[in-house]
Amino acid sequence: MGPKGDRNMTMPTAESRILSTVCQYNMLQRGMTVIAGVSGGADSTVMLHWLVQHAKTFDIHVIAAHVNHGIRGAEADRDEAFVQKLCGSMDVPLRILHANVRAEAKKAGEGLEECGRRVRYAFFYQLCEHYQNVCIATAHTLSDCAETVLLHLTCGAGASGLAGIPPVRGNIVRPLIAVTRTQTEQYCKDYGLPYVTDSTNADASFSRNRIRLRVIPELKEIDPNFEQAAGRAARSLREDEDCLKQLAKQALQTAVCRGGWKAPLLCGQPRAVRMRALYFAAKSAGAGRLEQKHLDALDRLLFSGGGCTLPGGCTARVEQGILLFPQKAANYCVPFCLPQTVLPDGRVLEIKILDRTTFEKEKPKIIFSNCLNYDTITSDAVVRTRRSGDSFSPAGRGVTKSLKKLLNEHCIPPSMRAGLAILSCSTEILWIEGCGPSEKAKVTQTTQHIAVVKIKECVGNGKSDAR
Repeated sequence: MGPKGDRNMTMPTAESRILSTVCQYNMLQRGMTVIAGVSGGADSTVMLHWLVQHAKTFDIHVIAAHVNHGIRGAEADRDEAFVQKLCGSMDVPLRILHANVRAEAKKAGEGLEECGRRVRYAFFYQLCEHYQNVCIATAHTLSDCAETVLLHLTCGAGASGLAGIPPVRGNIVRPLIAVTRTQTEQYCKDYGLPYVTDSTNADASFSRNRIRLRVIPELKEIDPNFEQAAGRAARSLREDEDCLKQLAKQALQTAVCRGGWKAPLLCGQPRAVRMRALYFAAKSAGAGRLEQKHLDALDRLLFSGGGCTLPGGCTARVEQGILLFPQKAANYCVPFCLPQTVLPDGRVLEIKILDRTTFEKEKPKIIFSNCLNYDTITSDAVVRTRRSGDSFSPAGRGVTKSLKKLLNEHCIPPSMRAGLAILSCSTEILWIEGCGPSEKAKVTQTTQHIAVVKIKECVGNGKSDAR
């Protein structure tokens, strides 16, 4: 099916822009299954038509997905029937979800638009589970991007929000992101494609609709190419944001230490980098939706110490110069096993046994405080957390100290102490995480079997990878 009328065999403007965008961002890979979100409006109709027209060229398999949100009654049923007919005419498989978004939004305490978006994407991702090489294509346009920029501007958003809608996010692609709504309607006219119109798009009680119906027309009176200008500004901000995020991740990597991140090193970063680093650190600890006020509170912690509570039940603290996100540690006591002891907190204590010759060769690469005389570990050995009245005789010190005094000397923040792993035989402690072996278990010149201890855990949640 080609465009109606004499176009001098040239490619329509919208079509050439879509092709350029798809190629520029490498959206479609050979053999890929594309889950195309189709509402029946002009934008999604154009996207589906373009994908089908170019399916052989890109060697892709197209599947349409439609969500009946159960909000607009007969009109929503009309849209569903239209999408079924459209997909039938293009020989495209269609998957449909019926949802009661109004009830779901009330249950979740969300707005209708926010809930509808969540339901749609959950459906798309569910469909993706049936395929290996798959992406989700949504019909966001340059006009949508301009509206999003303005909507975020009214909320005082930073570069991330003002960067608009990215062409690619994870496995979500937006082939129409360089095309305006006017151009998609012209595309439909050129190809004789019918489409439906959502009556709620004319409802100015919705913020986005007010921007679309009232604000953007005024801005286009100033500059008819406002949407293109907003798109360029968004792209520039997106590039800046990507750069700052990369610098923030590098800053976190540089500052990582046992239990969290060194606060003084983060304090030395420019604020733009520091705030993004704090965002990544908090999200790695399981924080919920972070607003500027939460990031400001984290920033104050870096300089003044103390603690604060974040969304999602996450707590942040700066103790002894370390930014950490402590989680309440449960007491445990589990039998010691070789070569690994799985701890109840999800970590793994690993033991590597070396003979004397191998130990001497590998000594430069080994943290000596993680070494102990393997022959001192008896069959009743356990790995446990600290107990009231625990004392310890650190190697080479000639003294016995309470654990509290010892941990103070080692500058281990109080919030980290409850979860420290302790290797103990009977009532005698042989090794403490972060402190090293006891006098009895230390490695000497006559030690023939050396146990090298490592505790492995996932990066994030205020913890380094291994220690």
